[in-house]
Amino acid sequence: MNARAKLEQLDSERSLSALASHDADDGLGFESMASRVQGELAERKSYGERALSYHVPFLDDLLRGIAPHELVLVGAPTGAGKTDLVRIIAQSNARHGKRVHLFALEAERSEIEQRTKYGILAKLAAHAGRDIDALNYRDWYFGRCEHIVGDFNAIADRQITSDYRTLQTYYRGARFDLRTLERLFKAIQRDTDLIILDHLHYVDLDGDGDNTEYARMLKLIRATALEIGKPVILVAHLRKRDLRDRSVVPAIEAFHGSSEITKVVTSTVMLSPARVIQDRAKWFESYTFLHVPKDRMGGASGYVAACAFDRRFKGYASTYTLGRLNAAGDEWTELSVGERPSWAINHRGFE
Repeated sequence: MNARAKLEQLDSERSLSALASHDADDGLGFESMASRVQGELAERKSYGERALSYHVPFLDDLLRGIAPHELVLVGAPTGAGKTDLVRIIAQSNARHGKRVHLFALEAERSEIEQRTKYGILAKLAAHAGRDIDALNYRDWYFGRCEHIVGDFNAIADRQITSDYRTLQTYYRGARFDLRTLERLFKAIQRDTDLIILDHLHYVDLDGDGDNTEYARMLKLIRATALEIGKPVILVAHLRKRDLRDRSVVPAIEAFHGSSEITKVVTSTVMLSPARVIQDRAKWFESYTFLHVPKDRMGGASGYVAACAFDRRFKGYASTYTLGRLNAAGDEWTELSVGERPSWAINHRGFE
């Protein structure tokens, strides 16, 4: 390297150093890119170490996990499995030692625990070779399946105590207002790894929901995720569907209050009953379409996954089938051989 080149390199290094050490311009909030990039590699590595899993194969394949600052919005028509989805995310993370706080505002008291215990009992009975064809949640709820699973109750209770000791659930009383939400969020935000609010529209707000309280609630939730660095999963209502709408999965605009809520979230997960392929299901399966129409980090992929939910064990299958929607959004077509994207590790075509 000649003398001139050395001088130019030295000047460049001095300039970068000066930029990196330059503080905000007169308190306006501006900062140089050179300054902001300092330490970003270490920061990203820490995100990777703190990232959580969905423990739902399609979501983990596509989204790679839940970042510390994620704000995830989950929506679905009534009865499509929103609560079961977030329950699976909550209990799976707790089983891996993560501290999870689940606000079960729509559920009846102890419903999350009962659904979890039922799934454990069903697996224990199946493993023991019991005939579980007659086992279903409603009969079990009424105490009519003890002849099938009753002798496993103590084992299931011990497993819950052991595996889910870091999962805390909260059930609403007669009223759950913004003040209560603020108090509880502030109390747990330093001592949690994941907050799940099921769901947003069961928070009692004064007025019609489009007032300053609604904006304040979203600001609180966003600050918890983005500023405190604790991920939050929100479940929210969809607007009543137009009978003329033939879409396979709801559009992101279908969220109630979408003009506000869809702007602040980092990613969105939509569920919908996969009735068009239900004829492929076994008697104990319900097929659900999962779609991610918004992902600020990776971008929306456009793929829609058909995921089998096992009603016996209250969980999703370990594989899924990817497909695409047509331009009108009213037809789903399975990917052809050779179309599988590299990230879709657990994609399996229908036989």
